[in-house]
Amino acid sequence: MSKHIVVLGATGHIGTHLTHLLLERGHRVTAVARASQRLSALEAAGAQTRAGSLDDTDFLTTVLREADAAFLMLPPNASAPDNLAYQAAVGESVATAVRAAGLRQAVNLSSIGAELTAGTGPIVGVHYQEQRLNAVEGLNVVHLRPAYFMENLLAGIGLIQGMGINGSATRPDVSFPMIATRDIAAYAAQVLEAGVPTGKSEQLLLGPRDYTMQEATAIFGRAIGRPELPYVQFSYDQARQGMLGAGLSESMADLYLEMTQNLNEGRIMQHEVRTPANTTPTTLEQFAEQVFVPAFQGAAQAAVS
Repeated sequence: MSKHIVVLGATGHIGTHLTHLLLERGHRVTAVARASQRLSALEAAGAQTRAGSLDDTDFLTTVLREADAAFLMLPPNASAPDNLAYQAAVGESVATAVRAAGLRQAVNLSSIGAELTAGTGPIVGVHYQEQRLNAVEGLNVVHLRPAYFMENLLAGIGLIQGMGINGSATRPDVSFPMIATRDIAAYAAQVLEAGVPTGKSEQLLLGPRDYTMQEATAIFGRAIGRPELPYVQFSYDQARQGMLGAGLSESMADLYLEMTQNLNEGRIMQHEVRTPANTTPTTLEQFAEQVFVPAFQGAAQAAVS
C-alpha cells in the first residue's frame, strides 16, 4: 500500500538513500531540505520537494500535516556558534510541528549513546530530541540509534592526499562499531513501509562489526593502492586546531573532542550488545570500494583541474 512519507534532511547521506528507496517502492515522497542542486536531483527522480528550514515551524507543520509518516532528524551544523543551542532550537521546532500537524508515525534519527545525558559531545542534542518526541501524545516513533558513520571517515581524504597519512585524536587501537549510512536508510525504509510500532521505542544499528581506526586506515590504504598508509593519533589540541582550520566552530570542535575523549577512555560506544537485529550488512571493505575510492579519486581530480 502506497504511503505519503515526508523525509527531513533529504539531501544528506541518509535522506538521499531513503528518498530513492521509498520512491523505488512506489511511495509518494516529499523531500524537505534547503534549496540546492541535490534537492533538485531528488525532484527529477520523482520526489515532491519542499525547500525550507527546519527551524521554520509553520513551514514544517504544513509539510507534515498531510503525511502518513515521516523521517525526522536534526541536520548537522558544524559552524553553529553554540551547537547544542542550535540542536535545541531546531529540535523544538520539529517537535512542535509534529504535534501541531497531528503526525502519527515517525522514524527519528538519533545516535548510539543517546541514552546518556552527558559526556557524548553532539550526541547530547539527540538525547534531548528523543525526550521531546516522546512527549508528543499520539505519536508512534522509533528512535534509530546508529553507530559511528563510515562516511565520517571521508574527512580524512585531504590528509591522506596532502600528507600521506590518516589521522585523528582517536586511539589507533580502540575498537567501536561503524555503519554505512545506506544501511541506516534501508532500515528506516523498512520501518516506514511496514508501519511504525505503537508507542515509543529505540533501535540500535551497529554495522557489520567493530573496527579500529588503524584497521580502517589499512582497509582504505589497500583500496587506494597505498597498503602502507599509516594512521597517526593526534593530540587533542592538534585535532582541535585541525577542525577549526576546516571551518568547524569552537563549540562543534569541543563537542567532538569530548566525544572522542570518552571513546578513547572506553565510556561510550563499546558496550552495546550486538544481535542479528542490530547488525547491518555493509562492511568497511565494501564501503571502501564503493564510496571511499570514488570520493578519493574525485578529490584528486578536482585538485589538478
